[in-house]
Amino acid sequence: MRMSFRQHCVVRSGLPPRARRGISLLEVLVVFSIVLFLAAMMLPSMARVRVSAWQVQCKNNLHHWGVALQMYRDDSLDYLPTEGTYRTLDKPYVWYNVLPPYLDAPSYSEVRRVDGKIEDYPALHIWICPAKNQTLNRKSRSGKNQFHYAMNMVLDGMTSSRTPDFPDEGFLPIHASRFVRKPHTVVLFDVYGNSPNGKQSDVATSFHEDRGHVLYLSGAVDGFRAKDFVVDGDYSRRELIWDHPNLYWGYTPPAVTSAADE
Repeated sequence: MRMSFRQHCVVRSGLPPRARRGISLLEVLVVFSIVLFLAAMMLPSMARVRVSAWQVQCKNNLHHWGVALQMYRDDSLDYLPTEGTYRTLDKPYVWYNVLPPYLDAPSYSEVRRVDGKIEDYPALHIWICPAKNQTLNRKSRSGKNQFHYAMNMVLDGMTSSRTPDFPDEGFLPIHASRFVRKPHTVVLFDVYGNSPNGKQSDVATSFHEDRGHVLYLSGAVDGFRAKDFVVDGDYSRRELIWDHPNLYWGYTPPAVTSAADE
């Protein structure tokens, strides 16, 4: 006698028809709740991993700029490039024009522009801080500039209200030997705005969970908290810290005493 498909399944399972049942809604909800709980546990960890990856990439970019800087110094009798401004793209010696060719990249003045607006760089690029690239500050409001890194403006060699006693070199570059005993001299850093130059209060600590990265003249790269750049980490007051033992900006006002300058 032939068995029906239903009877065949009952025989194979070894269970009577009444003993078999489907998955209840309660069981589905329990499993779903467990999955959501595990996902909630994992998401913060994934976010931290992403932030850490962005920091590593940003520091790696600065390392590349450091390599370009050392090569430029070798070819330029150990003179430093100047910081320039976004209004003087063709100014001689500026870092954003003289350093990129050492990294097989076009100088900033040669980057393709459409209707005056700079073309977007790839997400993974020496010009791009991946954390800043996720924000509205990735470009200037006009779209003409996209600086994610800036040079320490004190090293421009031009006297300003911020550096009244710093030797005025005019538009001529400064010789690196001036800082030979200051290996922690800051040259480049990730910048908050879209400017090729800046000072302590311009370091982009807001993009890396209160952490900003700097490239030293020695070629090393390091990260610091906001409180290491401005007094009490308060950017609204913007009182600069000049005497941090591991952050030398090329100039220390006479009113500030520092063991690093002795």
